[in-house]
Amino acid sequence: MEGQVHIHWNWIVAVDLFAAGLSAGAFIISATAYFLGKERYENITRIGAYIAPFPVMIGILALIYDLERPQLFWKLFLTFQPNSVMSLGSWLLLFFSIFSLTHLYLWLPERLDFFKIFPPIRSSRFLSRFRGDNLTKIRGLVAGFGIPISIGVAIYTGVLLGALTARPFWNNPMLPMLFLVSAMMTGSASICFVGCFIKGFRGMSRENINTNKFMIHSIDFTLMVFSIIAVFLFILGLYVSPRSSVAAVHLIMGGEFTFLFWTFVVGVGILVPLALEVYELIPHYIEQVELREHSPWISGIITTSVLIGGFAMRYIVIYAGQMAQIITT
Repeated sequence: MEGQVHIHWNWIVAVDLFAAGLSAGAFIISATAYFLGKERYENITRIGAYIAPFPVMIGILALIYDLERPQLFWKLFLTFQPNSVMSLGSWLLLFFSIFSLTHLYLWLPERLDFFKIFPPIRSSRFLSRFRGDNLTKIRGLVAGFGIPISIGVAIYTGVLLGALTARPFWNNPMLPMLFLVSAMMTGSASICFVGCFIKGFRGMSRENINTNKFMIHSIDFTLMVFSIIAVFLFILGLYVSPRSSVAAVHLIMGGEFTFLFWTFVVGVGILVPLALEVYELIPHYIEQVELREHSPWISGIITTSVLIGGFAMRYIVIYAGQMAQIITT
C-alpha cells in the first residue's frame, strides 16, 4: 500500500556490517603496524591479530540466521559471479576469514602447541617453516595479501548498497569510503580498547608505552579527521544528486534520523573522541614533550564512543536507506 514503509533489512544486518567492518579495520591496523615497525609496534600488531577473526564470524552467523532459508547459504560458494556484488562479497568474506585466522595463528605466543597431539605433524618439515626468518616472511606475506582483502571487506557493503539505484540514500559514491573510514576507526578503537583499557601496559617499559600510545592515538586522530570529510562529502553528494536524493537527505537533516545521526554518529562517534585525541596529543605536537600519563578512562571513553558511533552509522544507513524510496515516490 502506498505510503507504507516496509523494512526488509533489520538491525541484524547492521550488526553484520558493523562486525565485518570492525574485523577488517583491526586487520588493516594490525598489518600496517607490522610493516611500519615490526617489533616496535608488536603489541598493536598482536592485539589486532587476536581481534580480527572473531567479529566477522559473529556477523556472518547473524546474517545466515537472518536469511529466509539459512540452510542454503553454502550455495553462494558453488559459483563465482564477478558481476554480482553479493557473490564478490561472499568470497571476500571467505578469504578474509582464512587470512585473519592465519594472521592470528602466526602471532600466537605458542603457535605450535596445537600440533603436540599429532606426533607425525609435530615432527614434519612443515612446522619448521614457521620459525626464524621464515616466520617473518610468512607474517609479511599474510599481512600484505590480507590488507587489500580487508579493504575489500570494509567497502563491499557500501558498494552493495550503492548499486541499488532505487534507494537514493544508498546510491551515493561516498558510501563505500564512509564505510572504509568507519571500519578502520572501529578496528583501531577495538585494538586500543583491549590494549589500553583491558590488557593495560603490564610488563612494558615507559618508552614502549609512549611509542604504542603515540602510534594508536595518531592513527585515531587521522581517521577521525577523514571521517569528518567523508560525512561532509556523503551529505553533499546527496544534495547535489538528483531530486530524489535531496529528499532522502532530509532523513538526517531535519527528519526522523536527524537526532540519532548528529548525536551518536557525529557527536559521540567523532567529535567527542576527536577532542580527547587532541587533548592526548597536544603535549607532543605543541609543547614538544612526552605524551600525558596513560589514563585508561580516557582510552575507554574514546574507544567506546567510536564503537557506538560506528554501529549507529550502519544502523541509520540501513533503516534510512529503506525509507528513502517511500519518501521520494
